Amino acid sequence: MSNIINKASKYWNQESNCAQAVACGVLEHYNQKDCLETIHNSMLGFGGGMGERAICGAVTGGLAVLGILLSKKDLDKDDKSAVFRKFKDIFNNKFKTLNCGEILAEFILPGGSVDKENPERRLTCTGAVELAANIVKKVIDEL
Repeated sequence: MSNIINKASKYWNQESNCAQAVACGVLEHYNQKDCLETIHNSMLGFGGGMGERAICGAVTGGLAVLGILLSKKDLDKDDKSAVFRKFKDIFNNKFKTLNCGEILAEFILPGGSVDKENPERRLTCTGAVELAANIVKKVIDEL
């Protein structure tokens, strides 16, 4: 397992949500620890697809941290937009969606809530966290 995945998994396994785990794990990997607490707090409302199974929290966490990392690069707006698009495309190619509700469709209970006790659901979300962190590393390292 790569170092960046280990760092994201550490947050995920310490009960951070998917968005927090990706953002904080990536920042820690790139030694951007000065804003860890701020990003951890700011990503709280983005887990579980903003709590509504909308855009996957791993995606929003990845996009947020990409913005931070790209701000330190000498790229124009179009080049930065291309990096964001590439991140989303790679994630979408794996899960066939960016939507939390679609990723977790098989774990939605009849009343509409997610079966959080199902270990397979946890594995699915773990896969999304690990993939998002790895994609951030891939697109940053390619610059």
